[in-house]
Amino acid sequence: MDAQRPVVAVIGTMDTKGWEVGYLREQLESMGLKPLTLDVGFLNPPTLTPDIDRETIIRASGHDSSLLSSGKRDKIIEAMGTGAGRILSAMENLAGVIAIGGNQGTALAGIAMQHLPIGKPKIIVSTVASGNIRPYVRYKDIYMVFSVADVEFGPNPLLETVLRNAAAALAGMVMHGRQGIGEGGEVVGITSLGSTGRATVACVKLLRKHGYTPLVFHASGAGGSAMEELIESGFIKGVLDINLHEVVGEVFPDDIYTPMKPRLYAAAKRGAPLVAAPGSINYLVFGPLESIPQRFREGRKIHYHNPYNLNVRLTREELMQVCDTLAQKLNQFKRKIAFIIPARGWSVLDIEGGELYEPGSNELFVKRLKQQLGRNVAIEELDTDINDPKFAELAVKLYLELSS
Repeated sequence: MDAQRPVVAVIGTMDTKGWEVGYLREQLESMGLKPLTLDVGFLNPPTLTPDIDRETIIRASGHDSSLLSSGKRDKIIEAMGTGAGRILSAMENLAGVIAIGGNQGTALAGIAMQHLPIGKPKIIVSTVASGNIRPYVRYKDIYMVFSVADVEFGPNPLLETVLRNAAAALAGMVMHGRQGIGEGGEVVGITSLGSTGRATVACVKLLRKHGYTPLVFHASGAGGSAMEELIESGFIKGVLDINLHEVVGEVFPDDIYTPMKPRLYAAAKRGAPLVAAPGSINYLVFGPLESIPQRFREGRKIHYHNPYNLNVRLTREELMQVCDTLAQKLNQFKRKIAFIIPARGWSVLDIEGGELYEPGSNELFVKRLKQQLGRNVAIEELDTDINDPKFAELAVKLYLELSS
């Protein structure tokens, strides 16, 4: 009977959160699951006996237990997260994972969960879940639950409620959700931002008409990185990379949409069919005005997207740097690919009348790019902007030719 229960992992620092891990274990057992506890603590002896101890976890990372007493907290957390992730990813019967932590425990759990595939249930109950969770979640489908109360001081009615509900959420995902990603047929990845949204909608409709399954990724750093991983895994068979804003983030990491995986890498590695375009590649994305570094403020065209996001036009010199990086990436492809240049604008922001309109800089970009691209990159030019229906028609037409 016990062998038939789904196995789920519970991650926690059991020197400081032994009661919390134990409570989660009890709740999961009462819901018909078989919990396996992992102790990722390193300050004091555990107050709860784990199923997998910290020494086993640190060894799985490639280090020995001496690192645990080194005092190098950043290296310990990275190693423990890596070790836990390797142990979990090697478990063929793992149905899901839940973790509990403060700032450090959340960081450690996030590192561990990056080793698991998209679709495997993952929950972190965290004291920092109401803040900036991007560093912890990165580009994986991790569910974050704010603990509300602190998680180091034993039982209280509030925390018991939060933990029981989190355990129930994991049980629900394990018993009624889906393990891994379902079959999607011929999946085509598409990158998008609101500034190229009309082009995306048109491409999606046309691809579906031709029997493909479009999968759209917001080019916000995490989205493009997730797409790269899914291309690398073989789930995504080809790409309409029509919004390359994340390449700007690679060149200028001040941009808030900096990717976590190199863009245009996986498709080149796998030889996947690719149609690309310079969507949103000529500006930076920041938060509110006060968040913009001084060197990106003066003498710039700025679009106030909303009270929390501003778009800042790149200078010509900066745009040339992005051009050089893009050319290197496109030249990695060993197969024939296509690159479409819409002459009248690369987003709604830089068409005539737009706040970031600067056609002269775009023309210099195109001239420089043409000089650098190899013979495997077929350049197609259109006398429209990127959101014109003719762009989507050409993009899908070229994709069908490349993928046939």
